[in-house]
Amino acid sequence: MSSRTAEDIHVALGVPMAFGGETSRDLLVAAALAARAGTTDPVDLALLGAAAHTEDLRNYQQLSYTPPDPRFKRSITRVRNLETGNEELIARGNLESILYLCRADEATRYHAGMEADLSEVDDFRAVGVAHGSAPRPDGSEEWTFLGFIPVKAVRRKTSRAETPNVYRYVVVWDWQLRFLHWAAFLTILLLCLTGWLIGSSRLTHGGIGEDTYYLGWLRLVHFSAGWLLVTMGILRIAGLFLASTRYQRWRALFPITLKDLKNLFLVGRNYLLCIFEHGPHYVGHNPLQQVAYTGIYLMALVAILSGFCLYVAYDPAFWLFRPFMLLNGLIGIQYIRLIHLAMLWVFLAFIPIHVYLAIRADTVEREGAISSIFSGGRWCRKGTRFEDD
Repeated sequence: MSSRTAEDIHVALGVPMAFGGETSRDLLVAAALAARAGTTDPVDLALLGAAAHTEDLRNYQQLSYTPPDPRFKRSITRVRNLETGNEELIARGNLESILYLCRADEATRYHAGMEADLSEVDDFRAVGVAHGSAPRPDGSEEWTFLGFIPVKAVRRKTSRAETPNVYRYVVVWDWQLRFLHWAAFLTILLLCLTGWLIGSSRLTHGGIGEDTYYLGWLRLVHFSAGWLLVTMGILRIAGLFLASTRYQRWRALFPITLKDLKNLFLVGRNYLLCIFEHGPHYVGHNPLQQVAYTGIYLMALVAILSGFCLYVAYDPAFWLFRPFMLLNGLIGIQYIRLIHLAMLWVFLAFIPIHVYLAIRADTVEREGAISSIFSGGRWCRKGTRFEDD
């Protein structure tokens, strides 16, 4: 293991599970006192560091230490309290071995085993701790099970300032796409709000008495926002062929290769099962994002077409709107209205899901997916194989 890897790995402690009326604090202190003097073991150091926040460990002196052996898988430490002069034994190690040492009853074994199994779901390993009285004249010892502490090795997330040569900056989104992204976001929110107000009977008559054209103003804002969205859609289509980066062009909208189709399955599995390692890496959109964003573009197209079908009722004779009258006759204007309303809820569902997945990608992959939509670029870890690089 390289020095950099060793520095990136540290031991995380779970919630101490105390038994027999002991407190979590006493359990943690006992586990720390069981560490060998001068230890460099990561588990020992983690326990000592945590216990030092609750107890002054300088009040204890280690008299002897028996390291664990392959048979018993537990260590035994003899310590003295310098304030009281009392001596005690502390055993620490494999949970089953500690329970056997304490001759724990069946209920304690079951409860401890069940709690340990629950902690193993999060990759924690149970380190059992027991307290023993000083040896009696006949050499016998009496042990009391204190509980166990879940521990696991995790990778420390270093900042980019600590590792400046580990990342490279890649420009992904140009300013035009970033502008269209946020403009479309605000426009869609405005369309959803005004569309809901138009379709809601609660506020339809809100302007009567003061402004009898209340509903007309709502429709004007809604129609204007719709035309603005159409304009942005045309610009986005142009960007599919004229964008300055390949991550924005039409090939980024579809998983068109066999490799991308395979990665579509892998990414979907990782998202559904919360698997954070060994997934394919993409500088731009991964295949699942390609499918999702292409799908939302199609939903926007359906919303625009159905909106025009409703809009044409104001002037059915105008030449530009005649094709939409054919759709109204073919499908029925009430069904068109229902489809248009359904698109409202599609967008309202998509927005929080999109935000969540963006935050998840940023926290798990740590490559600046969120900041890229503001700055235009993202940090990519050197040595990582990107499928679209």
